[in-house]
Amino acid sequence: MVSPIYLIVVTLGAAFLLGLLNERRTGLAHLVTLIALATASLISFCWLWNLGMDGAQTANIFTAGTAPPFAINLRVGLAEASLLLIIHLTGLISAIYMKDMLERKGRRAMAVLLIAIMALAGIVMTRDIFNLFVFFELVAISTGGMVLLSDDERALSAGIKYLVIAQVISILLLIG
Repeated sequence: MVSPIYLIVVTLGAAFLLGLLNERRTGLAHLVTLIALATASLISFCWLWNLGMDGAQTANIFTAGTAPPFAINLRVGLAEASLLLIIHLTGLISAIYMKDMLERKGRRAMAVLLIAIMALAGIVMTRDIFNLFVFFELVAISTGGMVLLSDDERALSAGIKYLVIAQVISILLLIG
């Protein structure tokens, strides 16, 4: 089976790749986004299938070749695989449905969507409080970015208010 770390690598790598594309190549950028989300959906489905049907064991992934707390600990069991498939399929369907808006807004909007999906997957898989906080922050920032993508004139004030509230919540989370 493919390592679950690729769920983060594929979406984050595609978001960085979008930054290298020409701004006018929105069709290619949308294709890269769809391929990344389809790949992540396929990996999630394979994990769900292997855990649910083939009796595979829950996987604990230690990055950097060492055990926590010196490395990031990711875990994929049946519950995590189910949530990961839902997250990635929702991202894929969203990217298909929002094709016109994403192409009109450009590659940066697609990168924001990929970062949001990657961060949600990270929240599901992580077993580390610090990385959970980092993924929460990425979700908050990318959600604020998606709010700011709206054509409504109220989106700017709504996005700023959301980011301020998200930072207050993050501070309270750190204090807790």
